[in-house]
Amino acid sequence: MSTYLFQLGNTPELSLAELETVYPQLNFVRLITAVVSAELQSDTQAEEILNRVGGTIKIIKVLAEKPNAAAEDLSDTIVELLSTESKVQFAISELGRDHLPVIDAAEIKSLLQAQGIKARYREDSRYGLSAAILLNNKKIRELYVVQTPDITLVAETIAVQNIDDWTNRDRNKPYADAKKGMLPPKVARMMVNLAVGASNEGVLLDPFCGSGTVLMEAMMLGFTVIGNDQDSAAVTGTQANLAWLSNEYSLNQNFTVLAQDATRLNLPQKQKVDYLVTEPFLGKPNPNPAKLPFIFTGLERLYLGAFRQWVSLLKDEASLAVVFPYVEANFKGEKRVFSLESLIDKLQKLGYTTTSQSIMYRRPGAVVQRQIYQFKFNQQ
Repeated sequence: MSTYLFQLGNTPELSLAELETVYPQLNFVRLITAVVSAELQSDTQAEEILNRVGGTIKIIKVLAEKPNAAAEDLSDTIVELLSTESKVQFAISELGRDHLPVIDAAEIKSLLQAQGIKARYREDSRYGLSAAILLNNKKIRELYVVQTPDITLVAETIAVQNIDDWTNRDRNKPYADAKKGMLPPKVARMMVNLAVGASNEGVLLDPFCGSGTVLMEAMMLGFTVIGNDQDSAAVTGTQANLAWLSNEYSLNQNFTVLAQDATRLNLPQKQKVDYLVTEPFLGKPNPNPAKLPFIFTGLERLYLGAFRQWVSLLKDEASLAVVFPYVEANFKGEKRVFSLESLIDKLQKLGYTTTSQSIMYRRPGAVVQRQIYQFKFNQQ
């Protein structure tokens, strides 16, 4: 067993919730805001985890621990770790060290060359090389220095998120509609994982499927999926996206896409599903602040009607991950929050129990933010 560090994405709370839901046995420990640690069996296990989750950028293996290490000591440690080869390309990345001087990579290069080692330093952001660089040049050894309140860790990147693969599914699918919210694939994957946990089988429903991003990420994990949208163009587009995905990744075409009102949705043969993951209609992306009370009243009716109907579609103990709208706006001269939090008690009476605190996902510049809730459904 070795200690590995997980570099979390732009929404660390969501990334960590995903890890803890899929891998609860790993007992993740938070070191700094965007880094958690866990004990893993091997580098192979690290790669398998990174291929499963959407919210972890890199997994980094701890090679040395240095209590209150001075810069000179850190340089010597890095040189020692890199000097196992006669030729090396390396990068030095730092996390949690904004208050400390940057490690002198030029000095490390000189020390390596003094030992007869051909050394090339790859400079990029202090916080780490991009995934694209590491994916396209696997010879680069990226060493991290991570400063926690108690200790300095020296580690090496073992696995990196395949950004090319995520981009392929995001940009090369045949159908997209920018007016429908465009849930990012990584967020869709995280939401799927929040619902399914460690499972790799079952039926997953998205009653507001839009262009099918949630369904695509669930299919990538091996689930049979059912999508629904009352917009006929979205239904046709989702079918095209899922067929493209099946061909692109050699997946079984275990999907159905329906065209119904989500508040009146019925599945063929009275089928029931194991999981429900969805982003319902969140309202207009740039709402008039004066109309927000009326908008959220309408959204509450929509959500409540949908949850009522889903009671007949869900198996007992089904798990859900659902996006709720959240807006902070100036209303009548004062800052006010608009959300559907008051709906939670009504949903509990229908058999839906929240299994964690809601998680906020904020897109830069967006007025309407996403508040992600996890539920467990129990038949009344």
